[in-house]
Amino acid sequence: MTYTLGAVGFGHWFERLYSGMVRTNQISLTKIAGVSSIESKIERLKSVGLGVDKYYRLDKNGPIPDAFFNGLDIVHISDPNEYHAEQTIQSLEKGKITITEKTFGVNKEEFYSVVNYIKKNKLENMAYLHLHYLHKLLTVELFGLIKNFEKEHGKITKVAATFFEATRDEDLRRSKWLFSMESGGLFMDWIHPFEILYRGTKASSIDLNDVNIYLMKKEYDNKNPSGINAKIKLKGDYFKGIVDGTVNIAKGAPFDKKAIRFYLEDDSFLELDYMDSDREAATGMRGCWTLSRKGSDIESNCPRGPDTSEFFVNDILKLVTGEPAGFGLEYMEKIFETQWQYQEQVNNKELISDQKKIDEFSNEAKELKV
Repeated sequence: MTYTLGAVGFGHWFERLYSGMVRTNQISLTKIAGVSSIESKIERLKSVGLGVDKYYRLDKNGPIPDAFFNGLDIVHISDPNEYHAEQTIQSLEKGKITITEKTFGVNKEEFYSVVNYIKKNKLENMAYLHLHYLHKLLTVELFGLIKNFEKEHGKITKVAATFFEATRDEDLRRSKWLFSMESGGLFMDWIHPFEILYRGTKASSIDLNDVNIYLMKKEYDNKNPSGINAKIKLKGDYFKGIVDGTVNIAKGAPFDKKAIRFYLEDDSFLELDYMDSDREAATGMRGCWTLSRKGSDIESNCPRGPDTSEFFVNDILKLVTGEPAGFGLEYMEKIFETQWQYQEQVNNKELISDQKKIDEFSNEAKELKV
């Protein structure tokens, strides 16, 4: 059986889904909705086998046209975050399996308006929040590594995560909304370290202790942070009590690095080095992990297996056949809790533009210091 899908948003995040869809004959792209003019989308529509009659123009301040939902089994929402709460509820009201990228809402009130609607109407098996680092193969395998290495090397004593991206044309193009709190800001755009920590370590709680914000690249935005240093506290069965952690995030950084390091009781550490989705698709690689101690590698591996799109499409197929998929609302509420803590704390913080301090932030992030 083939299931029909309509995409609200035809950009970066839809590409992640589409690359997995084309490998299966079970999901068919049927309609597209977006705010851009049809003239700007004709060639793109042709590339996915759709005519202009399958494109629905969105009013920036209005709902999705009712006609868009006709004949659809699945709706995928990946336009700017500020529209997600209203659009997710509208799609669920229409009885559609609804996939929402990254967040249900840009703040706590919006997020919980969707969560509470889902719970009230018992739609847990209809709504799916897609956080794609939950589906990175390194994240999937992390808990097994943590359990295995605990026997010889002990529990986690501290954590350092750095997710830095150098200047990208795509980020320059998206900068008008990417860094703005109207779309949740950079911290929400890079929620991924918290996905890794909750899934990969089974942390029971993560709290944001302090935050510093940096102006990494004025060309992106000179009012909102393009770099964030977050101090966190973590606890759980595989942590040695309540431990300190650091999460560093930046766009327009002096280097690319996506890594997370877990320091263990015997002074060894487990480091995961992630690859972005484009490189995964181009190389077939999924990143690597290394266990090290005193400057020497003890063990390492670069696992092979499904990419994020394959995991994602498999989950969607479970949903349309009535099987449970994803990680549940309680899990999502935990992951997003640090977002609301950040939004409370960031208003009282000065945006650091001093180059010396930015360089210090970058150097400590590169070395994965806590």
